[in-house]
Order: sequence, then structure tokens, then C-alpha cells
Amino acid sequence: MRALTITATAAGAALCAPAHAADMAGTANAAIVRPNTLIKTDDLDFGTLISGATGGTVTINPVTNARTTSGGVTPVGSAAQRATFQGTGGIFLITVSGSTSVTLTRAGGGAAPMTATLVRAASTSGGGIALLGATLLPSGVQTYYIGGTLTVPANQPEGDYSGTFTPTVNYL
Repeated sequence: MRALTITATAAGAALCAPAHAADMAGTANAAIVRPNTLIKTDDLDFGTLISGATGGTVTINPVTNARTTSGGVTPVGSAAQRATFQGTGGIFLITVSGSTSVTLTRAGGGAAPMTATLVRAASTSGGGIALLGATLLPSGVQTYYIGGTLTVPANQPEGDYSGTFTPTVNYL
């Protein structure tokens, strides 16, 4: 009886699949800022959209990071975000200015460009986020957010559209 038990155990072990290991890469990020500098940590992304028979808009709120659409524009998925820049100001007053709009053109051409108006917001260490006025008092690390409203024409051709804009931080 003992030999039968050993044989059954050995046969059961032979039928089991061998163990396998799986590797998956992860990402670690860090942002280092120096006094009186500015770095970009996230791009402005209006996300994936469907252009309808009528024109419309898509808006990324710079304070809440929420995306809304109107008219003939339909959002697809949730991959949309405001742009984020970080900097420090030391003991200086800070003014933030720069681009108030950006033109997005289709990779490879063949389509009319689209224009987005830009809106800026900021927060400081220990503070909330507010739309930017003229001057910000420094307090450690400042985070600047840029959102905006993209106007999408009716039946805009499919493709990847992009453009660049420049925020300017002046340390007074």
C-alpha cells in the first residue's frame, strides 16, 4: 500500500505545470527644482476626441483638472490633463505670463489647425490652487497649472495634433 501512495504522489507532481516568473517594469519619477527655476512635469493633453457634424469645444480646467466638452465634440476615455510646471521663487515676488493660446497642427499636415486659449492657475506649498492674477507671493515650491479650451471644427480630420506654448515666470 505504501508503494502505491508514493507512485500516486510522484505521478501527481509530474502532471503539475512548472512555476514561471514574470517581470514587469515600473517607473519611478522625481522632480528637482532649484531656486528661481521652472521645470515642466506634465503636458497639457485634451485627450482623445471625436469630431462631430457640428463644431464644439473641449476644456481642461486648470484648477480642478476636469475635462468638459460642448457642441459636436465627444470625449473618448479619460486620458486628459492640465499642464504642470514647478519652480521655486526664494524671497522674490513672482509674476507668471506667457502664451495665452496655442495652435495645434496635425502630424503630417493635411488638416486645418485648431486653436486653444490657455488659462493659468498656481498653488504654493501649504496653499490651495487659484487662478493666477498678476503677482504670486513665494512660499517654497510653486506649482503652475495650465488648462484651456480647444475649439474643434466640425468634421475635423482624424490624426494626432500638437503645438507648443511657453509660460514665463518672472522673479521680481
